[in-house]
Amino acid sequence: MRHWIRFAVLLACLLGAAAAQASPKIERIKTPGGIEVWFVREPSIPMLALNAAWRGGAASEPADKQGLASLTTALLTEGAGDLGPDDFQNALRKQAIALDFDADRDYVTLSLRTLSEHRERAFELLRMAMTAPRFEDEPINRIKAGARVSYERSRSNPNALAGERFSKAAFGDHPYGRRTSATAESLERIGREDFVAFSRQVLARDDLLIAAVGDIAPEELARLVDESFGKLPEKAQVTLPPRVAPKTPASPAVVSFPVPQSVVLIGAPGIAREDPDWYAASVLNQVLGGAGMSSRLFEELREKRGLVYSVGTQLIPYKSAALFSGSFATSNKDVAAALQLVRDEFKRVAKDGVTEAELQAAKDYLTGSFPLRLTSDAGIAGTLLAMRISGLPIDYIDRYPALVRSVSADDIKRVAHRLFDREDFLVVVAGQPVGLGG
Repeated sequence: MRHWIRFAVLLACLLGAAAAQASPKIERIKTPGGIEVWFVREPSIPMLALNAAWRGGAASEPADKQGLASLTTALLTEGAGDLGPDDFQNALRKQAIALDFDADRDYVTLSLRTLSEHRERAFELLRMAMTAPRFEDEPINRIKAGARVSYERSRSNPNALAGERFSKAAFGDHPYGRRTSATAESLERIGREDFVAFSRQVLARDDLLIAAVGDIAPEELARLVDESFGKLPEKAQVTLPPRVAPKTPASPAVVSFPVPQSVVLIGAPGIAREDPDWYAASVLNQVLGGAGMSSRLFEELREKRGLVYSVGTQLIPYKSAALFSGSFATSNKDVAAALQLVRDEFKRVAKDGVTEAELQAAKDYLTGSFPLRLTSDAGIAGTLLAMRISGLPIDYIDRYPALVRSVSADDIKRVAHRLFDREDFLVVVAGQPVGLGG
């Protein structure tokens, strides 16, 4: 693979200084109210970054009210307490406070960024948004109107159509098989009482995860956390999705759509985040279709044959499922050939593993790029929260390079066999592919 070694050496040089930096010192704080916070004190910049998460994202919505989680989180900062929508947003802007809520399949999350001098007001507004959202008619109608427009636009987006069909094919009637955003039909079923109920059921203290970084003393942070999060209900009341294995239908699913290029998704059961093979799978993924322009699939499909502009693979570790997926787009006439090349590469790596050069280059990339996540307060806070969500130990940042470097060629071959020694891959194509049945 003609660019791989050159790319890895250049990257190692560029990232060497970052990799050599000391890891942040993480403290485990227990507030007087019993809330645990992972905290890095950084007095050199007068800012504070806080991230938090609760179990109970889109997979915990009622089946007929798709999009409820994302709509609820969008409304939490549209008026709260004694402040209407405009007043609440003006209060954030006046002191340059960034407060955002979001939802994915498994979690509701929040991100708070503030200058240290405005932290009292920032945490006050945070408390109001979590405990006293107003859910007034005007923002509800506005947010739902925007969701309706987004849904209609997605009907003419082959990437969106392929993604929806892929989730449905993989997970069927399981909550992971549903959209995470609203449909025209679900918007009609969702009302104010649903937003109130969902926020009260999810935003609770028993499964709350918090990470913070910034210019603040630990005892002061503990006080602010208790004053804001301590007002939440003690127990969440959410229905978590059961564990599920992705399905792999024998025949490709085709979403007919009039475009010159088809969007292609291919998948199979993956590796869970807590699985001992996770690090070997991560290195394998980097070799096969990971970041950069030197992966095997990039070489085979673009460099050698010019069939695609880009191609990539990823490990998707949901809390209740593990999925491996790959994606690319190519002309309708080339879909069958490109798919066969991908399948052939899967078989080759399952049979032969990877070369020592590929293995070392992938390790260099993963260990070298990891410190780039830790170059800002926001990046560190996000990394700490991701660690907590994944159930990783507090010294994970220090341990990560050794975990990656410990992966052997035999590990890669074992995991490749586990992932790709199969004929039944899930394939979804949105477009007008030649030579594929629907």
